[in-house]
Amino acid sequence: MAEGHGRGMPWHPVGRVVRAIAGAVGVVAVVAALVVLLAAGCAAKRPACAIVAPAAPGPPLLWRVQRDAGPIVWLYGTIHDASIDAVPGAALAALAASTRFVSELGDVEPDRERLRELTRIPSGPGIDHQLGDDWWDLRDLLRDVIREDDLRRARPWYALILLDRRSAPRVVAMDASLGARARAFALPVEALERVEDQIAALDAVVSIDNLRAALRERATMPCQHAALHAAYKAGDLASLAGMLVLPRTAETVLYARNRRWLPVIERYLAEGGAFVAVGAGHLLGEQGLPALLARAGYTVERAAEHRVTR
Repeated sequence: MAEGHGRGMPWHPVGRVVRAIAGAVGVVAVVAALVVLLAAGCAAKRPACAIVAPAAPGPPLLWRVQRDAGPIVWLYGTIHDASIDAVPGAALAALAASTRFVSELGDVEPDRERLRELTRIPSGPGIDHQLGDDWWDLRDLLRDVIREDDLRRARPWYALILLDRRSAPRVVAMDASLGARARAFALPVEALERVEDQIAALDAVVSIDNLRAALRERATMPCQHAALHAAYKAGDLASLAGMLVLPRTAETVLYARNRRWLPVIERYLAEGGAFVAVGAGHLLGEQGLPALLARAGYTVERAAEHRVTR
């Protein structure tokens, strides 16, 4: 699951990602979707849709972590709605030089019936009653995506992800493509957490009010996606942090999960190394994984494009 996007509340990649949820989506739906939606949905007024100038490529969101002459762990930040074409050569070279690939959820498809269960409101008023008149807009927008009866019982975070998919570029997510490339290299693929862990984080931060606000501001979602892509291509950590690290949700969506992942990553640092791909928000700021590992005594260096050392 990256974290949040933009102004207000959304670019949250809790991550960064819900995999193959309930058959209605059928493909990896990164939690990062929330960033775009929440950012638009939390703005006090309709944000302007400024034209984003093409960004010149900057340093990749790639960090090299090592202690003394021990194994190397590469930390790479992904965004959910970009393809492997947006992955710089330095990151691909680091993956090829690694002994295993690790992502938030790995590449094992979770049980679809269990996921369907987790996306539904089990009892009480459905989102049709909770949204009031906004329900009709949501129903019409998603008419060709999910059955109306299923949408009525969908949890707000799941409806948000479905809504986001209406405006996000239609690509195979980069984390899925990286996992497939790792398999082609005969690398083992491992997960940092269970899908239930990501869903619990989403459920804790996304409310019916977030869904309502995002629905009303949906015209700005393509702008949010464009701004995120530009900052990502430029390697602009400050802009990315503004989009992905939101005070209201950062602890649940990013920081708590980073702390849970830290011992797992330290094990990789002691046992052969790894290429670890997570939502970009997990790598930003003083509670991001690079900062946590630096404070734990590891040497942490951000990689430069075209220069990857083993």
